[in-house]
Amino acid sequence: MSYTKLNKEIEKYYKSNNKSFGYNALKTNKDEQKKILNEYNRVRDIIVEKWKKEKRIKELISCAQGGWFPYVEFTKPLEEYFIEQNDLLSLKVLCEKEIRFKIEDTLKCVKNVKENFPKVTIDEILSYNLEEYLKTKSYHPIGELSRWRNKALLLLNRYIELLKQTNEIEYLKMIEDLKEKTEKLTIKKSELKHIKHKLK
Repeated sequence: MSYTKLNKEIEKYYKSNNKSFGYNALKTNKDEQKKILNEYNRVRDIIVEKWKKEKRIKELISCAQGGWFPYVEFTKPLEEYFIEQNDLLSLKVLCEKEIRFKIEDTLKCVKNVKENFPKVTIDEILSYNLEEYLKTKSYHPIGELSRWRNKALLLLNRYIELLKQTNEIEYLKMIEDLKEKTEKLTIKKSELKHIKHKLK
């Protein structure tokens, strides 16, 4: 696993600089833990830059997709790096997977809603109050559909803003079309074949 490889390189860096890797949470206060985490993140970023130079792109993407680090700390800088490098294939591989999974989850919820509420209309589903549903912390098929649809739309909107910084005009139009169909719940699983790019 790429995260394990990254963590081992971080540990190796610590040892080569005579620093202790890891700590006892019972013997450190919150301020000390914060400093330890900040140092870990600093070293992590050093290793990430090293991996970029070594072209270990697949491993960097794997770490990002694994969700091991906060988006703003790891994935966002990686997205920006790919745009700067005009490495659009890597950008697609990085972003498409989570979008595809979220849309697939949305489609599963659509199926569940149709089974439980065969007479419900699309307009009724789209007008569902997601904000109020999230406050209840209870389960409802339409609420879950709204939740996963919203997650998919957030990812699609973020991706569209990234693509606007590139020359991928036709691809951008396709992603915007997927977003519109996800918004209206007219998206079909077969359309996700267009967002399955792979690194060579």
